Amino acid sequence: MVEVLAPARVDLAGGTLDLWPLYCFHPGSITINAALRRGVRVRLVPDGAPRGRIRHTSPGSPPVELGPEDAARHLTAAVGFRFLPEGGFAVDVLEQPPVGSGLGASSAFAVALARACLAVGDRRVPAPSLVALLRDLEAAVLAAPTGVQDYYPALLGGALAIHLEPGGERVERLPVDLGWVEERLAVVFSGLTHASGMVNWEVYRARVDGDARVSAALDEIAGAAAECRRGLLAADGEAVGRAVAAEWRARRRLAPAVANPALDAIVAAGLAAGAWAGKACGAGGGGSLLFWVPPERRAAVCAAALAAAPAGAFEFTSSLAARGATLRTAVPARRGSARMERRRA
Repeated sequence: MVEVLAPARVDLAGGTLDLWPLYCFHPGSITINAALRRGVRVRLVPDGAPRGRIRHTSPGSPPVELGPEDAARHLTAAVGFRFLPEGGFAVDVLEQPPVGSGLGASSAFAVALARACLAVGDRRVPAPSLVALLRDLEAAVLAAPTGVQDYYPALLGGALAIHLEPGGERVERLPVDLGWVEERLAVVFSGLTHASGMVNWEVYRARVDGDARVSAALDEIAGAAAECRRGLLAADGEAVGRAVAAEWRARRRLAPAVANPALDAIVAAGLAAGAWAGKACGAGGGGSLLFWVPPERRAAVCAAALAAAPAGAFEFTSSLAARGATLRTAVPARRGSARMERRRA
C-alpha cells in the first residue's frame, strides 16, 4: 500500500485570477500562496476492491463503492480510473481539512490520489501536465470553472508566485525564509463553510459579461498580488500587510457572497487585536481566514478572532511545508511484517 500527504494551501493574494480566461483579461496576473504542513493524507490499498471498482472511505462517512460511471460526479472515481483504469483498489482518506475550509482541500486530495496511483503504476507525470489534467477532471466533477493555484503548493511545497501567462502558468518558488512567514501568519478556520464554486462562478460570469466593477476589482487584486510578491522578497512585513489588506478590499467588491456580517466580525476582531491585515482564503464567503500580523501580536490576534467566531472555529496550522506531496510506501520485510519508506512523491 502507499500513503501520500499533500499539503493544503493558504493564498495571500491573487486568487480567482487563476481561472481561465480571467488572467487573459488582466495581463500580469499573479497568485501568491504557500503550502501548509497540514493537508490531505490518503492511503491506497491495491486489491482492496473488486476489479473495475474503487472502494472509498473518508472520515465520518460510510464506505462507498465506485465504478467508472461515477467519474462524472465523484472526484475519487474521476482521478482513480484515469490513472488506474482497471480499478480494484481501496482509497482511504485518513486526514483532511474541514469541508468548505477554503484551503484547496479538494485539489490537494486530487494531487494525493494521483500521486498514489502513479506510484502504484510506477509512472511519472510532469507537474504542469498533471496540474492541467487534475484541473480539468475536477472541473468536470464540479461542473464549474476551476483554476490552477491549489495544485502547485500540494505538488511543490514552499511559498510560490504563480505567474498566469498566455499559454500556461509559470511557477516561481519564492526564496523567502518560511520561518519568517510563519511568524507573521495566522490561519483560523471560521466555522462558516462555503461553496467556493458558486462564489467563483458569480465572479466569473460577471467578468466574462463585461461588468466594469468586477473588472476594476480584479485589476486591483492583480496589483496587490504583485505588491505582495515584492514585499515577501524584501522581507518587509508591513508591505506584505498593506498588499493583503488591499487585496481584501478589492475582493469584497467582486460579489456580495464574498463577505458576510459573521465573516466581517471575525476579520474586524483580528484587526482590532493588532493584525496588519485579514482576509478570507480562497473564494471567500466562509471557510478559513488569513491574518498577517506583527510577530508579537500573533497570539492575541488568534485569540480575538476565535472569540468572535461561531462554535466550531479553531486555529488551523500556520506551519508551512517546504516540500510538496510526500509518499510513503509499505515494503515487505522479514517474517511477513512491513516497513514504510518515505520519499518525495
